[in-house]
Amino acid sequence: MRTFSLPGNRSLKLAVAGFLLTTAATGSAFAATPTDAPGPAATSAVRAPALPSKAPAGAIEPTGYWTAEKMRNAIPADLPGDAKVPGKQDPAPRTGPPSIASHPVAPLGRAPLNDVVPSTAGKVFFSDNGLNYVCSAASVNNNYKNLVVTAGHCIHSGQGGNWHSNIVFAPSYYNGQSGAGLWNWAAARTFNAWINNSNFSYDQAFFTVWPRNNRSLIDTVGGNGLAINNSRNQPNSRIWGWPAEAPFNGEVPYYCDGTTSAWGSTDAALGCNMNGGASGGPWLKDRIDQNLGYIFASTSRRTTSGPQVLLATPFNSEVLDMFNQMT
Repeated sequence: MRTFSLPGNRSLKLAVAGFLLTTAATGSAFAATPTDAPGPAATSAVRAPALPSKAPAGAIEPTGYWTAEKMRNAIPADLPGDAKVPGKQDPAPRTGPPSIASHPVAPLGRAPLNDVVPSTAGKVFFSDNGLNYVCSAASVNNNYKNLVVTAGHCIHSGQGGNWHSNIVFAPSYYNGQSGAGLWNWAAARTFNAWINNSNFSYDQAFFTVWPRNNRSLIDTVGGNGLAINNSRNQPNSRIWGWPAEAPFNGEVPYYCDGTTSAWGSTDAALGCNMNGGASGGPWLKDRIDQNLGYIFASTSRRTTSGPQVLLATPFNSEVLDMFNQMT
């Protein structure tokens, strides 16, 4: 394992593994977008088309869209600018007392893992305006055993943009392959405040995935818990991501460890030099092991001048509402 030192008590580590990995993938066009009640905390959702009854010959996933070459050449989905807020801001997110929305669970029939490439975190591939992009994400335990959490901009382009298509989750991605195959999306949801105003405080999203080989995502790879309304100052935090811009190549996972701190009006911050492609990666607290813990935020963006810092608004009561809407 290689360690990159950063100021203070923070470090960036390269996770490497020597086990055999397998593949699969996803692609889709999508349906219309039903919208909930108005207001910045309201959310909108989009559904993926049903998977074809038979995958095309030679396909590595049911739709036949994703190929190894497309995944390898996907563009890191990185927010532009130096982490500046948009001109128009909605009211501050709603908060409440700290709570737990769900608890971590290991893969079905297996004890908690200590894999250095986490089974519950991975890459998200998607298409937007004819181009293919990549983010990071992680599985979350829920009643339906089908949920992934990421950044809002990994699902929708934000103000003036569109919903993404061909969304697929690749858990434990390592050197071009996913340890549990690729999982096609079924439905995605994010905040109207992100869709309409690109408000970074609402740059969070969930999406569900179809079963694969008659097994659910969470039973196959495990799922993290979801922590709500936590302080922006979190000791012993870990951020996973797949940075894809130089000096990184997006082929292996990295993590940053340290104590997060308050930044601006709603964000938490951690010194870390991960870059484009790491967006949407999980911020973990109260880790059970290398692989499982409670996700309290997902990477939104990074500074591009001055100290290298990752930023994310911790999940609040509004994110809990969105979590409860996912079925």
